[in-house]
Amino acid sequence: MPEEPAPAARTVRGIMPTIWGQLEKVETLSTPAPNIEVKTFLSHGMVLRVRAKIGAQTVIARGIERVGVSDLHKGEFVEVSYRHGNGGWLDADTIYVRPEEVAVGQGTDVGDHYV
Repeated sequence: MPEEPAPAARTVRGIMPTIWGQLEKVETLSTPAPNIEVKTFLSHGMVLRVRAKIGAQTVIARGIERVGVSDLHKGEFVEVSYRHGNGGWLDADTIYVRPEEVAVGQGTDVGDHYV
């Protein structure tokens, strides 16, 4: 029996809905608030695009470093946790950008070990 791909949208710890995928666009001058659009793939190749408002409460991070909206770039892989807001909008609580490279450690001796 073939395995189904991991769901692209799920609820984290039963509390916060989360979606992850490729950042399609960031609109900073739009009304009612800045927003992002994320594209992800569901099972059987179906494409899903989701937009979420970026508010004052939204935490944006790349790795462990907080960044601003202007630091988000099209094509990056993001994970967005959100809640349902007013007027049919989703309100982003967190936007986590997967860093391109994660340095684990740097060694100088043959005996160095990395985790």
